[in-house]
Amino acid sequence: MAGNVWEWVRDRYAADYYATSPPTDPPGPADGLSRVIRGLACTVPVESEVSTQPVLSSAWFSSAGMPPTDRLLALAFAGLAVLTRVPFRARLLPTWDAIQFALALREYDVAKHQPHPPGYILYVGLGRAVAVVLRNRDDAFVWIAIAASAVTILALYRLAWVLYGRATAVVATGGLLASPLFWFEGLVGLPYAVEGALATIVTALVWPMLIGSQAAARWSAVALGLAGGVRQSLLLLLFPLWLGAAWRGLGRARPVVVSLAALGLTALAWLGPTLWLAGGPARYVAASRELYESTVRATTLADSRAGWLGNVRGLLQATLMGLGLFLPVSIGVLIEAWRRRRQWGPRAWLFAAWLGPPLTVYTAVHFGQYGYLLTVLPALYLLVARHLVEAAGRQRWRLGIGVTIVLLLHAAIFLGARPVDVPESGDDAPPLAAWSARLYAVLWAHTADGLREHQLVLRTYVDAIRQDFDPGDTVLVTELGNPRSYPWFRHATYYLPEFTTVHLRLDGFTPGYLISSCLDSMAAGGGPDVPLPPGTRRLVWMVDSWNPAVAQPAGLEARALAYGRWLYRLSVDERGIEYGGYRLAPQARQGCRPAPVTGRAPSGRAGDANQGGSGTS
Repeated sequence: MAGNVWEWVRDRYAADYYATSPPTDPPGPADGLSRVIRGLACTVPVESEVSTQPVLSSAWFSSAGMPPTDRLLALAFAGLAVLTRVPFRARLLPTWDAIQFALALREYDVAKHQPHPPGYILYVGLGRAVAVVLRNRDDAFVWIAIAASAVTILALYRLAWVLYGRATAVVATGGLLASPLFWFEGLVGLPYAVEGALATIVTALVWPMLIGSQAAARWSAVALGLAGGVRQSLLLLLFPLWLGAAWRGLGRARPVVVSLAALGLTALAWLGPTLWLAGGPARYVAASRELYESTVRATTLADSRAGWLGNVRGLLQATLMGLGLFLPVSIGVLIEAWRRRRQWGPRAWLFAAWLGPPLTVYTAVHFGQYGYLLTVLPALYLLVARHLVEAAGRQRWRLGIGVTIVLLLHAAIFLGARPVDVPESGDDAPPLAAWSARLYAVLWAHTADGLREHQLVLRTYVDAIRQDFDPGDTVLVTELGNPRSYPWFRHATYYLPEFTTVHLRLDGFTPGYLISSCLDSMAAGGGPDVPLPPGTRRLVWMVDSWNPAVAQPAGLEARALAYGRWLYRLSVDERGIEYGGYRLAPQARQGCRPAPVTGRAPSGRAGDANQGGSGTS
């Protein structure tokens, strides 16, 4: 076809179709939303006399956009997501941040980290609504995570189908469904599964805007504004994607400005209540600054102690947990995409804007938990799926067998992984073996068995302390900075509220302490004097194992618990004890800590929220 006209022909579009098509009268791909344009116009160069390009129809916004087969497949994958999460869901709140979100259902106070800054107001509001229905606050966010996993699967299938067709959609959603990291985040009461769903939905709405849809511009602006109310960092991470697509796709200033106004108004609708509930802008900013100084600053590129290398390490571990055996494929895809960057089309720019800003922030600023990766994990699976489908060509049956085997292996890893003994520093184990064991232990904590054991350990601590100690004369001690222990402070205050708990920040963290009976904020008090309640006769350390960097006080008694954990008991009198740079002593009357100390941590290590210690979800 040639002439002064463009014509939309019957053939569907696939970039690699002619590599595998019949040599005579090729009928075009069997599926896919995009069609082919052929022809010539007076403004098109002669060498483009015969050309092809994808065209997006309005079917994106139609309930009948996908064929019935694809709708059934998407619903089947989403249903499978729910069925594979429910039996393994958390029954206790397993992490520091999960406790803080649960506390927010009782009292919303950002200064007390209920929840921590920047507030998550729409996420907490959703949690309160679900808690009313369930009549159980502890389970509310877990069921939200399960539902969000299913929504992510639906949104990813839809986006993959629009971009590349059924085969890519099936491989991408199947891969994400069996991802050990995605599976884990769908079992716990944290916002990362919701974040994955929102990131995928926003990107799915951005795509039609990128090719000119003004309706998609308005809907995507509202979606992004609401996503920011659920998790404020999403507004920062996805705004470059949204703005770039709006500027490139809409082509005129007016629709961009109108969409920006919709985004701003949506954000203001939740920002105002957040500041009001926080006690005003000054209190909100103070709480945010304290969290930044105590936890985030040391992990940024601006800090001179190279704490950002911990971001890189955590990001690599999370990627390994998220992609598993697909990791080599994703590396190859990204390398090849970079080599061909001068030939990028709209799809390539969409993925670059989706992946680039989050990965840059996670590397240069802060990567606190593996769950952060769920912002971009759907994009990585979509890229992997497209590459595998293209590489398979007509041998789709081989692709199906190979992908099925990998998915079964991922499920076996998540459901069947068991703990290993980790060599201590100074042991004679070969360095590579010791490093591998430590890496395995970190990853194992994000499996079904790791989550189950963590809950059993928590239950063991609660039962042992409640059975053997009197809250009237016993103070619990938890630690942040003990390399052999999880920081159990939030769990002690939530599950053992009758006890006073003292939380000590040890070497590597900003010095300071928290006392559960004096929590008007989570700003750690200065030291070195830690006031204990009158009548305190004993201290009980709720730590997995004693900190090897701190000498044991004279008279310390150790008691072994199940799962290799310990309780440590020490009698005290009015003189108190010296420990870890602090002096803990009973007071004549009930007292709280002095004014908080703000400042940098003394080393480049910040709170590792992968172990729940920093409250930076």
